[in-house]
Amino acid sequence: MNTADFLLIGLFTLIGGTLVAYSLRTVFSNRFRERFMEAYKHRHLRFVDKLVKKKILRIPGLYLADPIMPFVCGELSGVAILLLACCFQQTLTGALKALPVAFLFCSCITWASLASSSRKAMYLVQRDLPVACFLLSLLLESGMGSSSAMQETASSIPRGPLSIELSDMVAARALGISKTESIRRSGERIPSEDYRLFLNHILQGERLGIGLSKSLRGLSSKMLESQDHRAETIAQQAAVKLLLPLVCFIFPAVFLIILSPVILGFWNFLSR
Repeated sequence: MNTADFLLIGLFTLIGGTLVAYSLRTVFSNRFRERFMEAYKHRHLRFVDKLVKKKILRIPGLYLADPIMPFVCGELSGVAILLLACCFQQTLTGALKALPVAFLFCSCITWASLASSSRKAMYLVQRDLPVACFLLSLLLESGMGSSSAMQETASSIPRGPLSIELSDMVAARALGISKTESIRRSGERIPSEDYRLFLNHILQGERLGIGLSKSLRGLSSKMLESQDHRAETIAQQAAVKLLLPLVCFIFPAVFLIILSPVILGFWNFLSR
């Protein structure tokens, strides 16, 4: 290969590489990535909604969980199973045989991730709800309207499932949905007794025209007391949960350390 051939090949390689780099930059730009993630989230939310309506998924607080990470983890695990099958079998038949296993593994990982995300979201709602009740009562006592007080409460509490749900309720009112309907939908999305009590207090206050501030403050105090009782119950259960690791792992190691000199001495005595 002479210099002219080398320059010619290098020129075409440079042009092709530049075009490929420009195409990849265009594809993976921020706008494309945002549109792709939005479409991915929308399709999976519709899929989860269909599964819930058909009563296939019965996970409390499922609507509060972000479906992106659970589905990404499940789908990546399924792809990993298929790639491992292709590496070991190296045939199309082997990959097809591994397809049910990959689908089952993907479904299990996705379900476990969704259940974990839902439990975390419900815990965040239970944690932030007493603060939201107390703050809403203060805002209502100051003379603020119910919708503006709800919006201010949603923006003041930590960003999480409860703040998003309260903001959605205010947005539903702005779109013309009745307060009764928005409260009913919110109660279906968050299956928590404390949250339903909170919604019932708001609904009864609107219907009967009674003051909400005192009732919400009392409800906030009851929620804090119930959280204290739950914390005490969990602390009492910790001793029972530690019993199995103590018996199976810690006690045998301690007995082995303490009794090993006696056992070795007795063994040496018998071997004489």
